[in-house]
Parts: sequence; structure tokens; C-alpha cells
Amino acid sequence: MATQVFKLPESLKGDVKYSFCPGCDHGVAVRLIAEVLDELGIRENTILAASIGCSVTAYDFLNVDSLEAPHGRALAEATGIKRARPDKIVFTYQGDGDFASIGLAESMHSALRGENLTAICINNTTYGMTGGQLGPTTLLGQITTTSPTGRNVDYYGYPIKIAEHIALCDGTAFSARVSLDTVANIRKAKQAIKKAFEVQIKGIGFGFVEILSTCPTNWKMSPQKAHERVRNEMMPVFKPGIYKDVTTNEIEMLK
Repeated sequence: MATQVFKLPESLKGDVKYSFCPGCDHGVAVRLIAEVLDELGIRENTILAASIGCSVTAYDFLNVDSLEAPHGRALAEATGIKRARPDKIVFTYQGDGDFASIGLAESMHSALRGENLTAICINNTTYGMTGGQLGPTTLLGQITTTSPTGRNVDYYGYPIKIAEHIALCDGTAFSARVSLDTVANIRKAKQAIKKAFEVQIKGIGFGFVEILSTCPTNWKMSPQKAHERVRNEMMPVFKPGIYKDVTTNEIEMLK
């Protein structure tokens, strides 16, 4: 029986130390991006604007030209890069706190202007790198280091539903929410990431993918329990689906 050889994508560096926590889904998300860049043949023409947070180490793993942005300003930086070099494929890799709290103005207005960019946002309902504080997507009742009695509406308000908000922006060409909790959902996530890059390649507008992800360290859970939490607690609130796709003019909820 022939031995199957698994090769790393050319867009993924293979000689770097893994820095994400055990069970964290960042590694899966970065791998998917690398596979998509390879399949589309755009690696050598791609520039990454990485944000502050766990997402910042994406440039340690992805074999593309990269710049680091101040906290929340990845899409502002990406806008400048794309306008200066419209021939390049430019994307951001951000956490939910960076994208939807500290950088909410930059994110929304990039979509409203229809900047021809791709944005990937990891939603793990907390600020992972800085100690597990309450973030913009923290669920109601969720205990964090800054909400020790749980998130409540009267004091903290409701969690933001990022994919839906971005879909409402007229400049958005594609907006989807996906999850990495199962192999089947990982495959759907890759399809969405690929589509978000394809709309940029075609010059249609802003492409966005929100990825539901685990944070076992700050959730104080095993990786298995963390994925169960994604399914049982996050997905009922943040429903996976395609919320806007101007290439089909349809909203297709992912089953």
C-alpha cells in the first residue's frame, strides 16, 4: 500500500515554532488561508496586515509579505496599502476585539466604502492574548476577567453580530460566518475564505469572513469541551451562514 505524503502549502512556513495555545483554532484558520492562497495562485502577490492580539502571529506562519498595524487599525493600514498598490491582494487577519471594538470604525467604514479588501475575523468571545477580558462578542452570562458575574444587558449591552452588520454595508460584496468545530464545518470555512479572496480578485468589493473559534485557555476548558461550547452556546447566537454574496444575490444559510 502506497504511503500518502502530506505537503505543507507553499504559503505556510514549516520551520517556525508553534505559538498558539493547545486546542486553539487559530492554527486551523491560518492553515486554511495558506491553502486558499496556494489554490488561487496569489501568494507572491499578497500582502497581510496583521492586528494586535493572538492574530498578530499570523505573519510568523504565513509565507507572504506582512505588516503589523496598531491595535484596531489593520483595515486602515490595509486600505492605504491597497490604494497605493491596487495590483496587490491585501487582507487582514484580526480578532473580534480588534475588528469589532477597538477597530469598529475602521472595519465598518472600510465595508461602507467598498474597499477592495479581504478581512478575516476570529471570534472567540474574549480578548485572548491580554487575559480573557470581556469583548464585543462576549455572550450574555459569560464570565470573563472583567465581567466576573457574567455579561448582563443593563451594564454591558448585547454582543455584536459582526457578519450581519458587515452585510448591511452597501460596499460589502461578501459576508459570511463559519465555524471550525467539525471537519465538515472546516471545509465550509475554507470555501468562505476562498470566496472572500475571489471577490477581491474580481474587484467587486469588500470580502469578510467571521470564524467562530475556541479559546480553551481563557475559557478554562479542554479543547473538546471548548468545541462543544462553540456548538452549544456560540452557534445558536452567532448563526453560521452566508449573509451577503453579491455574485449570487442570495443569502444561503449553511447547514
